[in-house]
Amino acid sequence: MAQIGSFVPAEYASFRITRQIFTRIGSDDDIETNSSTFMLEVSTTLSNLLLLLLFPEMKEINYILQNVTNDSLIIIDELGRGTSSEEGLAICYSICEHLVTKKAFTFFATHFLELTTMDGLYPNIENYHMEIQRVFNEDGQGEKISYSHTLSKGSTSEKHYGIELGKLSALPAELLHEAEVLSKNLTEREKSQSESSIEAKKERAIFRLGTKLIQAAKNSCLDENGLQAYMQGLKSQYYRDIEDMEE
Repeated sequence: MAQIGSFVPAEYASFRITRQIFTRIGSDDDIETNSSTFMLEVSTTLSNLLLLLLFPEMKEINYILQNVTNDSLIIIDELGRGTSSEEGLAICYSICEHLVTKKAFTFFATHFLELTTMDGLYPNIENYHMEIQRVFNEDGQGEKISYSHTLSKGSTSEKHYGIELGKLSALPAELLHEAEVLSKNLTEREKSQSESSIEAKKERAIFRLGTKLIQAAKNSCLDENGLQAYMQGLKSQYYRDIEDMEE
């Protein structure tokens, strides 16, 4: 906004000069019926959904990757939702890593919570989320989500946001209940499978530390004092992780 001479509603603003703007925003929101893209998707067949979502977004992303520079501004929303969760996550992760090497300023909105772990590997990645609140229904039976429209630093702790949105649609209650049970069972299974020995956890901690050091050496724009403080923070975090494992 400041770059084009518009008023910036802030007490202070620091920004990079942008020479190109790329967007990948696949939104089918219906304003007239107050229906989000997700709401419309629940009534769309899977085959049509794949055709509508996967191919156009891959073409758009390919164009961005071919033309992005360090001075670019990139806005990407819900990439990879037109394929399986495993493939979608893998595609998003690879694209994020590629954009990190380009040092382009990027806003990447996603429902893949696994992507939020990238801030532990790359010092120039930060997580933010839009806060929601759980409030009781008017009849006092059950809860519903309320939007605060507040942007907060860090990743969200909400694990079943899609199911909560599904409750606002016309999906049958028994279907949503079954989906909630299955989702919790899958989460518990993944959690139990990820648990391992202390030695394996130490190896992962060493790997994370080494990766952060490599990425800082390649991509950091910090001055000498800032880099020294960052390194000290990595050292302290590593020792805390090791101590937590041994307790």
